[in-house]
Amino acid sequence: MGIESEATRKQVSMPEARYIRNLSKGEEKALCELYRRTKNADVRTRCQMILLSAQEHGVSEIAELTFFNEDSVLYWLDRYEIQGLSGLEDRPRSGRPPKSEWPM
Repeated sequence: MGIESEATRKQVSMPEARYIRNLSKGEEKALCELYRRTKNADVRTRCQMILLSAQEHGVSEIAELTFFNEDSVLYWLDRYEIQGLSGLEDRPRSGRPPKSEWPM
């Protein structure tokens, strides 16, 4: 077994590019509106992820731009495609809300 055969065996195929489905004008407008009106920075970032994917930016590029990891980007793309705009909002959580020491 030479070097060539080892390199061939170790060669890993690249994952297929993943983009959000084509958005209608109404969906794009609703995402932009949610982006502008929300006070939740996470929701705003999720809107950006969807809009960037619709513009055919790759998952790794979106992750780099938004400071999230690629798995998170894929999660939000999938959740948007399944649940739509409401899927970008935080789910209710049990327990006491966190206390912030930052002035509001």
